[in-house]
Amino acid sequence: MTYCKKCGSENTNGATFCKKCGESMDSVEIKKTSRTVELVLGILGGIFGLLGGVFALMFSAFAPSVASLGASAVIASIVGLIGSAYVLQNPKWGGIILIVSAVWLLISISLFGVLGAVLLGLAGLLAVLRK
Repeated sequence: MTYCKKCGSENTNGATFCKKCGESMDSVEIKKTSRTVELVLGILGGIFGLLGGVFALMFSAFAPSVASLGASAVIASIVGLIGSAYVLQNPKWGGIILIVSAVWLLISISLFGVLGAVLLGLAGLLAVLRK
């Protein structure tokens, strides 16, 4: 597929003029940006968040008030994993989901979730800011 350099619309490979705006097509092909970094960071952040959440749930045997925070961290990590997978389809919204998950994880279990929150937040920022 070729894309119009003026309006960005998709055209067939052999087109000489854009079907939308009529601009001359000079074989401009746009490559999609690889989102592997965001995907890997999001998955790692989700895994570390899950580990922190499970650790907080185990710690709740000694401090019962921590149980709900651990459960919240587990849910935030699962949302982060979903966001990291969604980055491949829609980087902007996937990045927003990752950032929200990072903040949620950090609020939920603070010290136990720092590494997961940092990785999820970094993946989210990369997804939103990278073109």
